[in-house]
Amino acid sequence: MKILKKLFILMLVSRLVLTGQVNASSASDYSDEITLRLKAGMITEAEFSEKITNVTKSAASDMLQIETLGNRIFLLPRENLESQLYVITQDNVSYCLHLIMDEAQAPTRIKIKKPYQKINEEQANVTANTVELMKALLTGRQPAGAVSSRLHPQEIFNNGKFRIVIDEAYEFSNNVKALVLTFENLDHKPLVVPIEHIELPGLLAISIDSQILEAKPYGTNKKHSSYATKAYMIVEGLTQ
Repeated sequence: MKILKKLFILMLVSRLVLTGQVNASSASDYSDEITLRLKAGMITEAEFSEKITNVTKSAASDMLQIETLGNRIFLLPRENLESQLYVITQDNVSYCLHLIMDEAQAPTRIKIKKPYQKINEEQANVTANTVELMKALLTGRQPAGAVSSRLHPQEIFNNGKFRIVIDEAYEFSNNVKALVLTFENLDHKPLVVPIEHIELPGLLAISIDSQILEAKPYGTNKKHSSYATKAYMIVEGLTQ
């Protein structure tokens, strides 16, 4: 939980304690083909957002040499050519590269952006899944497809005035985590938790049962619903 602890401390301190890379055509220009300019005898590196799983070319090997490494492809045209190259990445996105020769404007390195249509579809799926996941958390159900960490409550922040405890953590195969937490006011003054201003890398959604926490009474260590509340977070990309 070390990374979680650091991120929450950063969040609370900031809010609660009041090479010549050339990009490919912009996503709005995407159609059936992406034009890629090459120069005979010069290697051009094209970088995709995901790992390359398949490449199909129409040019002969003695005319166009190709090597792939992870999400990058290296193209070396031996002579002038005009051809198509088809690339499929591990997220099942297909790219058709139209290879043309351009002695003056051929870049040595280029980033191939994912088409907006595919990005929008993925974002829509993430939004829909996030809503369903938050519903499950709010109703106390284990989310579908989740692996529960079955934690004993773990304190991740305590500055003497405010305390955060992780009660439960759910992990998903797409590198998303859902957290059920307790926010507790340890001060003898009321506290407003401004969740609309909470910033956390990869935060997809946050909800809280009550934003207003009453002052903790003197002389008691017993939790009470008025100065402690449940909070729910869905975060992407966190590693412990």
